[in-house]
Parts: sequence; C-alpha cells; structure tokens
Amino acid sequence: MDINIKTKLKNVFNEYIINRKAMFIPIAAVASFMLVGYAATDKEKPEIKSKQIEIPFGEKFDLASIDITDNKDSRELIDVSADTSSLNVNQLGTYDVEVVAIDQGANEARKKIKVTVVDNEKPKFEMLGTSRGYTIDVPVKGSADFSSYLKATDNVDGDVTPFIEASTVLNTEVPSLQDITLKVADSSGNEAVETFTFAVSDLEAPVINLLHGENVTVDYGSVFDLNNYVNVIDNLDGVLIPNVEGTVDTLKMDEVQSLKLSVQDSSGNITESKLNVVVKDLSAPVITLSESTITINAGDTVDFSSYLVSAVDNKDGDVKAKVEISAPKTDKAGSKTATYTVKDEAGNVGSVSLAVKINKVYAGLAPENDYGNAVLSAAYSKLGAPYKWGAEGPNAFDCSGFVKWCYAKVGVSLPHSSSGQKNAGTQISVSAAQPGDILWKSGHVGIYIGGGKYIHAPQTGDVVKISSVSGSGFVCAVRVK
Repeated sequence: MDINIKTKLKNVFNEYIINRKAMFIPIAAVASFMLVGYAATDKEKPEIKSKQIEIPFGEKFDLASIDITDNKDSRELIDVSADTSSLNVNQLGTYDVEVVAIDQGANEARKKIKVTVVDNEKPKFEMLGTSRGYTIDVPVKGSADFSSYLKATDNVDGDVTPFIEASTVLNTEVPSLQDITLKVADSSGNEAVETFTFAVSDLEAPVINLLHGENVTVDYGSVFDLNNYVNVIDNLDGVLIPNVEGTVDTLKMDEVQSLKLSVQDSSGNITESKLNVVVKDLSAPVITLSESTITINAGDTVDFSSYLVSAVDNKDGDVKAKVEISAPKTDKAGSKTATYTVKDEAGNVGSVSLAVKINKVYAGLAPENDYGNAVLSAAYSKLGAPYKWGAEGPNAFDCSGFVKWCYAKVGVSLPHSSSGQKNAGTQISVSAAQPGDILWKSGHVGIYIGGGKYIHAPQTGDVVKISSVSGSGFVCAVRVK
C-alpha cells in the first residue's frame, strides 16, 4: 500500500510541479494531504464474490480465478491470498479454502469458498511398436487383442486399456485393411473416440533353422543332403525350400565350404543365412565275416582268419591286410569270442566279433557219430531238471521229450515219442552204441554217454540223471544220421 501511495504522489509531483510549473505547493504539504485524504475516504473492504470454483486435476490453484471486486481498487491492486493446506489438486473432490483479500486502503475481506478438483480431460490413445499416424501394423495370424497394438491412458485413472470398446472385432486371419473405431471412457465419464486403420499383413519372414548349428562336419565320401542340416518354416507358407549358393564336395578334406542360404515367402519377406561345412573322415572301416557263430570241439585247431571276408574303409579302401584278430583258446569247453579289429588312417576303429561255442569231448566218441559231443553237451546241461509227462523242455521233460530237445540243439528234428525215435535212424545193437546214440526199449529212451552209462528222464517224481545200461532192458540203439 505504501508503494502505491508513493507512486500517486510522484505522479502529482510530476504533473503539477515539474510539467506545469504553475503551482508552488510545498511537496511536504502535498504528501501529507495524499496520505490522510486517501485513507480517510476508503473504509469499504473488498467483496469476494466466488462461492465455488473448479480447477483441473493436477493443476496449480490460481488465485486469479477468484472473482473479487472493490469500491475503489481494480482487481490487480487487491492483495489476495488463500490457505490451501487442505487442498490436494491430485485428488478429485471438493475442498474448503479460506481466501483473504486486502485492498489499497488496508480493508480486509475473508471468505471460505468451495474448490472442486475436477477431471475434464479425456483419455488418450497411444500406438505401440512402429505404427504411425492412424494406421496400425498387425501381423497376419497375430493377436486379435487390441492391447497388443495400442494402449489408452488417462490423466487420473492411468492405464484404461482394458476398458477399450471396439466397433467390431479384429480379424487377423487374412491380409486386409480394417477401419475400426475404438472408444474408451475414464471414471469421470470423459470419453475418447478414434478410428484407426489396422493393416493386417504378413510381416514375419521365414525362419531358417540350422539343425546342427552354423558349422557342421560331414563324412568323407558321403552324399551331402542339405535337408539333414537345414529346414525352413514360414508362418503362412509352411515348409519352404531355400535357394543355395555354393556346393559341398565330400571328397575335399579339411576345407571350409560355405553355403549361402536365402528364402523368400509369398509376401516378399526374405531371410538369409549361411552354413559352413567341413569334410572329415568320420567312419570306421567295416569288417565282414562269413559266420557270426561257429561251433567246435575242445582242442580243435581253428584258423580264425578263414572267417574274415573283407575289411573296407570309406577313405582308405581295402584294409583287410591290417585286421588284427584276438582269438580265444579252444582247449576247454565254453562260449568264447574272437574279435576282429582294424584302424584306418584317421584313427577310426572298426570291430566285429565271432561267437565261438566250444563243446566238451567225451571219451569213446566214434568218428561215425559226428553229432555226439553236441548232443551230450545239451544233455548234461539239463541234469537235475524234473520229469514231467508230455514236456519237452526247456525246464522239464519226459523221456522222449528230453531226447528230442537234445537233438534239436544240433539241428536234428525228432518226433516226440519213443516209438517214433526208434525209427528216426539206423537201429544197431546196444553193444555198438557210441556216445550220443539213442538207447531204446518199449516205452522208454535215453542217450548213451559211453562207459556203460546213459542219461535220461526216468519217470514221474524223478529228475534227469545218469544211470547204468546194465540191467536197463534196452533192446537196441539208434544212430541218427
């Protein structure tokens, strides 16, 4: 207020003393008049007319928005203040705010007014990704959810994307342009409505899958098949065949051979990749034998090299001369293995096994009966097996079933009856029997083992065992050829 009075005095001084120079009123007298006269004439306080005002959410409370008048002073000369301690402009609602207005005559007015924080701002749409303007890029077969392509935010409610309403559904199944109107409202009822063009197109390039990585090794001399190392899948076109620049020579060792791969789908999307191929000798030599299993008698001399047919390597060729044979001893009966091994120049090792079954040799075996050892070996393996009428093994036997099973082990098929087995070969005297021959009497058979002994399945309640021929009642022997 003092500053304003001084300003008025200065104006009077300039007008009447300096500019006009016609009056010679003492400056001190003029000042006294102005101070006393101005104060004496204004006794009326300002009038605060506003009862309620609105301010936008989040904005600062503006004192200039309050309607205040004074009988003498203009609005800008009135000193206005307000107690905003209870006001929160970031929370919608109505608040009581006390306003104080003081005019130039020091007259003071006070009034509580209602200040309402309101939300008049509608939500805003924002596109996601690389879409621009009102056109939104949508991949074909992609999501039909609008939230995948844009979001809606409100100054008060924040993210209101879940509340977006659309004029129609978004069809992403086929390429197309779709104009869709979207609408979203905030909790204050402010509504945003905009129409967007959704450009559904094939934006996805084919995928080149390198099944074993970018760098692969292939075998020397093999047939190179790209399908074993690469496949291409497109979201719309399915399986595609890539264009290939370059070739692979599988006879060229230790050199990187690069293939440049490229593929374009029906929508023009292009993918490129590269496959590096190195040829190495990866295969071991292959050994071929004439037999996989042989049967010999204990003590036999065997030329295991005679069973070697060939040994061939994919790079080194014929390596038969380099095959090493680990042969078993043949002096004792049992199941053994002969191993054939060869290594190529690259260090690849090939190996194969020959199963060797060695039969026990029994005393008294005549040269005419070359199956005897094998039959007896089978018979001895079933000592102690129980007798069961009608059984022919492998865990229980009757007498003819036992003989039938033993002969089957040497590849001879016999009938399952004692009478049938009597007629399965040449009948000779019991005294002429050799180990492996069948001993026969009406209703019973056994196998002669030499030394006046035979092995048989006797009767119910008994087991396969060795008995004496003497007193057995056998009337003949049968030699099966």
